[in-house]
Amino acid sequence: MTENQNTTPNQTLQRTGCIKGQVIYQGLTLLVKFELLLITAFLIVGCDRWFLDTYWRSGNFRLVAVDSPGQMALIESGEKGEELVGPTIYAVGSDERFVIVAQHPAKNRFGDCDKSVTYYYIINRDPDGGPFKSERVRGPLSKPDFDALSASLSLPTLTKVFNELK
Repeated sequence: MTENQNTTPNQTLQRTGCIKGQVIYQGLTLLVKFELLLITAFLIVGCDRWFLDTYWRSGNFRLVAVDSPGQMALIESGEKGEELVGPTIYAVGSDERFVIVAQHPAKNRFGDCDKSVTYYYIINRDPDGGPFKSERVRGPLSKPDFDALSASLSLPTLTKVFNELK
């Protein structure tokens, strides 16, 4: 028998400068590095600036829905991070002055909404100025009220529509 046939795997590893613990540690290190790489790639590709469930954004304004699209709400992700208009928003538009949304009011917190009722909201981007100095969010508005304000203020159009919620 040759010398290699009489040696145990541990003896071979020790001769090459490795012991079992180092091999396992190096293997785990590679696995951990791979997992971190996958997580980082997911965050870069799948996230919209820290919000996993962002469906639309313009500046600090975002449409988010945590569990289902029926929970779509408008938030401002600035210092306060507040919800401006609750579910269920089905359309949104914006320009440099305003964000506008169309909403079917939510029936419950699970994303069910009353599609027979539609409200409109006008959100002033500038919290300190604009035509609604006393209020940041104007609404809920009926369709005739919204159309009248739309004409007088030259509001943007609803450019993003979620047909499954309409």
